[in-house]
Amino acid sequence: MNPRLFLKVMVLIMLIPSFICLFLPDTIANEYVKILSPLCLLIGSILSLRVASIYKNWLWNSFFFLALFLFFMMLANIDPLWVLVGSEVGKSSLPFIVLPLQWITYSMLVASSYYMLKITEVRKISKKGWVIIAVMLFIATTIALYPVFEHLFSPHYIGLYTISLLIIRFFDVAVMIMLLPVVLLYAEQMRLEARESLTFTTIVCGIILSISVAYIYEITFGIPLYEVYYTVYHTGSILDALYLFSYLIIAVGLYVHKRYDDWGFQMIEKSLEVV
Repeated sequence: MNPRLFLKVMVLIMLIPSFICLFLPDTIANEYVKILSPLCLLIGSILSLRVASIYKNWLWNSFFFLALFLFFMMLANIDPLWVLVGSEVGKSSLPFIVLPLQWITYSMLVASSYYMLKITEVRKISKKGWVIIAVMLFIATTIALYPVFEHLFSPHYIGLYTISLLIIRFFDVAVMIMLLPVVLLYAEQMRLEARESLTFTTIVCGIILSISVAYIYEITFGIPLYEVYYTVYHTGSILDALYLFSYLIIAVGLYVHKRYDDWGFQMIEKSLEVV
């Protein structure tokens, strides 16, 4: 089996389970998303651990921390868990649990990226790479500043809430920006070694999409993020469809990455048999 072709076909096929929620009745769509989202993340976490098992040292660390990132993301997507936690600690105390979990989750992704950079001997990004980073930086800055554009020049509105909002959003976009040099340098390293980087690129693109999709939805439809969370999230919306798609392509990328060498050897064996 051709791994590259399989990956491309599977990414397209993943559009079906992702966007089917848009055509389901509301009640069924809600349950569909609430079940499939954590399930996809759990599968991705397990696959990342399996990928880690084929490596040693830095790559093992990278995929191990990626597995932890996906696992904590899975926990964040289990609605009954947070209903239970909220009933135990009270809704007013829930943010003090959610916020540390969010920091822990992203720290796992930062650690994964750090160890991925450790294996790359390439330290120079091409001009094309810098253009991509510049474009992404512009988009990320727009995402970060969008909710406070109208308040930036009005001291009356610049308070603790606005500052806290900026810090959280800047941390999200900082992670997005940080992932770009990782994938660009890794891809360049693989190109020099005549090895495949498409699977890793697919995984990182899925992660970037999962981080940015809520902000893109907020800007596109003009709905504040806190309203998005309470009125759109896990309702079978286009936002949920994009989240599902990002989780599924992460899992597909990890699966193909795990099977890549086996399928490559099979292709070589078949070509030798023909000869």
